Amino acid sequence: MPKTGGESFAGRKVLLPDDAAGKVAVLIFGFSKASKVPTGAWSSKLLADFGTRPDFELYQLPVLEDVPRFVRGMVIAGIRKGVPENRRAHFVPILQGEPELKKFVHYSEPDDAYLAVLSPAGRVLELSYGTASDANYARMREKIESILTQK
Repeated sequence: MPKTGGESFAGRKVLLPDDAAGKVAVLIFGFSKASKVPTGAWSSKLLADFGTRPDFELYQLPVLEDVPRFVRGMVIAGIRKGVPENRRAHFVPILQGEPELKKFVHYSEPDDAYLAVLSPAGRVLELSYGTASDANYARMREKIESILTQK
């Protein structure tokens, strides 16, 4: 996985996968404004099932490098307004490295959510994309449960 990071909405520098070390982590990437819907759905479901576990982290990573610089600040401010205070430390706009990230997640559909599940050692254990349909979510939930019980 390429090293990626930025400043979280809580004002903290984040570098992944390093900052997720020691925990099972799910990184949710979105590459368009419309990807807000599927990325939000994945986040809500995963946090409902795993959000209280101390050995689990979830990061939402809107990739904004292609947003023109002259409107980027307004876009980021608009996104920040919609993020609850308790999620801001794990919500990190990504402003560079978009081509590498697209290659990493096997980017194909601009409005999909792209997920990477990382081991506590930072290894990529699963890559997935699409909506959080019942079937997709059940498969991902089972995979994460399996990883957490193997720890």
